Amino acid sequence: MVLHKGSYCRSAFNLLDLLVVSVSLISFALEGSFSVVKILRVLRVLRPLRAINRAKGLKHVVQCVIVAIKTIGNIMLVTFLLVFMFSVIGVQLFKGKFQSCNDEAKRTENECQGQYIIYLDNNIEQPAVRERVWENNALNYDDVSQGLLTLFTVATFEGWPLLLYTSIDSNEESYGPIYNYRMVVAIFYIIFIIIIAFFMVNIFVGFVIVTFQSEGEQEYKNCELDKNQVSASAQEYKNLVRYISGY
Repeated sequence: MVLHKGSYCRSAFNLLDLLVVSVSLISFALEGSFSVVKILRVLRVLRPLRAINRAKGLKHVVQCVIVAIKTIGNIMLVTFLLVFMFSVIGVQLFKGKFQSCNDEAKRTENECQGQYIIYLDNNIEQPAVRERVWENNALNYDDVSQGLLTLFTVATFEGWPLLLYTSIDSNEESYGPIYNYRMVVAIFYIIFIIIIAFFMVNIFVGFVIVTFQSEGEQEYKNCELDKNQVSASAQEYKNLVRYISGY
C-alpha cells in the first residue's frame, strides 16, 4: 500500500478518502463514549470531497488549482508591493484628514465641545440634545497598516464610494471636512482600481487559465500526436461512427 510506485497511499486523494472513512468509522464506533469524539463529527463535512477521487475531470481541476497556488507566489508578492506603495502614498495624502465632528458646523477638535441640538426626522417640534464628539473615520490612512486595510476595502468594491467622498471632502490635518474640497484626489482611487482590481486580478486569472492548459497537455506528453491532433482524430472517429450507424 505504501512502498511500490503507484500504491494506494502515495496518492493524496486516496489519503483524503482514507481519512474521511476512518473518521466516520471511529465516530460511529465510539459514539456516546467520549465527548472528545464529537469533535471528529466535524470532519464529516469532508465527505463530499470523496467525489474528487471518483471524477477524473474534477480531480484535474483540483490538481490545477493546487499547482497554480504553488507557483503564484511571485504574482502575489508583486501585488502586495503595489498595494504597499499605494498605502504609503495614501498616508502622505490623507494622514489625519479623515477626522470630523458629529456636529457638521464645527471644523476643529477645539470647537467640537459641549452639546448641540438636532431635530428628529427634520421636525422642529422634535428637538434632541446630542454631545459633540470628535471622531475618526473607521477606514483611514493614519498609518501604513490602516492604509493597507483601507485599500483592501477599495479593491473589493465594498463601500468604497463612501470612502471616495470622504477623501474628496478631506481638509487639512486635524480639520473637519469641506464639501468637494479636493476633487483631484479621485485620481488616486481610479489609478489604484485600474492597476490592482483590474490589471493584477486579470493577470492572476490568466495565470490560472495557462496552468489549466499546461496541466491538460500533460496527458499527451508521451503521445506522438499533439493535443489538437488527438482532438481532430477523436472527432473523425465520432463522425465515422455516426456514418456507420446510419447504415
